[in-house]
Amino acid sequence: MFGKKTDNETPELEAEQVESNEATEESLGLDALPTQTTPSSLKPSIISEGFEFTGDMKSGGSITVDGTFKGNLSVQTLLIGANGYVDGTVSADNINVKGRLAGTVTCRDIVIGGRATVDGAVTYTSITIQRGGTVKGDLKRK
Repeated sequence: MFGKKTDNETPELEAEQVESNEATEESLGLDALPTQTTPSSLKPSIISEGFEFTGDMKSGGSITVDGTFKGNLSVQTLLIGANGYVDGTVSADNINVKGRLAGTVTCRDIVIGGRATVDGAVTYTSITIQRGGTVKGDLKRK
């Protein structure tokens, strides 16, 4: 009982330890995770100051550019910060420019801030240009 172990006790003990250490989806709570994220719950993406992205990006949510983006961009909402620069083809529902935007832009609403520069072809439904904002290029209302 106390001093001597038989060979039959050891395998059973090891098997119990293995079974108790196995993680299941239920024990990790994986069955409660959502399978799909809805656009209203998407967190905004940020290209920080000092960061440069070249390529294509598509999002059903919003993106804030405080750095540099060059390429094709398709988003619901685009915010270009005071030090941000976007150059390329942009398609968005809402755009707020505080920095620089260059290229071909198609949007529903665009706000061009007082220190912002937009250079290119902009097709829009609604536009607001604050005093001091600069637009070079073509403006076309949808």
